[in-house]
Amino acid sequence: MRVKKEIAELMGIILGDGSLYFNKKFNIYQLVITGHIKNDFLYYKEYVLPLLEKNFGKKFKLKLDLKNNVIRIKSQNKSIIKKINNLGIPIGNKVKNNIKIPDWIFINKNFLKACIRGLIETDGSLCPITGRNYSYIWFKSKISGLRKSFSRAMNILEIRTSKWNFVANQTPSIFIGAKSMIEKYFNEIGFNNPYYINRFKLPSSSPVKEG
Repeated sequence: MRVKKEIAELMGIILGDGSLYFNKKFNIYQLVITGHIKNDFLYYKEYVLPLLEKNFGKKFKLKLDLKNNVIRIKSQNKSIIKKINNLGIPIGNKVKNNIKIPDWIFINKNFLKACIRGLIETDGSLCPITGRNYSYIWFKSKISGLRKSFSRAMNILEIRTSKWNFVANQTPSIFIGAKSMIEKYFNEIGFNNPYYINRFKLPSSSPVKEG
């Protein structure tokens, strides 16, 4: 597989919303990417699913779980799971494996930008701050390896971040709050998820365009 920006973005998406599994008893490999129907339906159906099928050359299943308000993309193709694993995402529990952004993504800033975009649009959020007419960009994760590699990526891309005070029973957070850094993120990384595109507000109130 030729490594390219689209693959790097998919790695960010899988690091955020995805998991790789292997059932030894039944010899079943599985990739599951799970999002919220309300926030992610268009993103999953019109962007993530076609991106996966284009880059892996296989069909993936898209399923809605209305009871739990989630949307899932699935594959039990062993070769796909092996390829993703070889690209640096472990099979099994992401917390126990202390996953991180794969090292190969750090060799190219365009790979980094694509991966971070995928990661923010799955494990991130936009939060308006009281009294300010623009959005802070947040990244939340319980996984220390993922937080550390995210911070490393931001340093390389020269986007300054801050850490939210870690409080017991709350997911540790990193955010982009400086106006110049928010604008830099938007201009250099941007968004592909319609939910984020519609919610995002630049400090300058500039019109939001797709990433």
